Amino acid sequence: MSDKFKALVEKCRKIKGFEIICAIVIAVLAICVYFSVNAMMGKKESAPASTDQTQEGLIGEIKTILSSIDGVGECEVLITYKYNGEDVSADTLNATDNIQGVVVVAEGGQDVYTRIKITNALCTLLKIEAGNIQIFEMK
Repeated sequence: MSDKFKALVEKCRKIKGFEIICAIVIAVLAICVYFSVNAMMGKKESAPASTDQTQEGLIGEIKTILSSIDGVGECEVLITYKYNGEDVSADTLNATDNIQGVVVVAEGGQDVYTRIKITNALCTLLKIEAGNIQIFEMK
């Protein structure tokens, strides 16, 4: 079998520019491997975030989502958590466990349809009942 391999190598060497073709193939493979490794390591270039998007935690994410709903406009969010029987307010907690209630103050808070959309979004995102959500109009 090694004779067949040696014969193949000799045939390839007789091809004009064989070394250049091999170098190009190796370079292309190296580039493919480089980009594959970068993609696996999660190096992503993203557009600069607005001030609402750069807020840390669950509340920042909720504000960004709610503000993007038609009719809501700018909003503020407060989430209270229940720990050991006590209500606790937290601005940057990332857990959806033990949520006691949510208060939203939104520019579109006076519109009933907008309030329903906000309530539905919060029920879905936080897995809480609608009775634990209060929505108010922003002044």
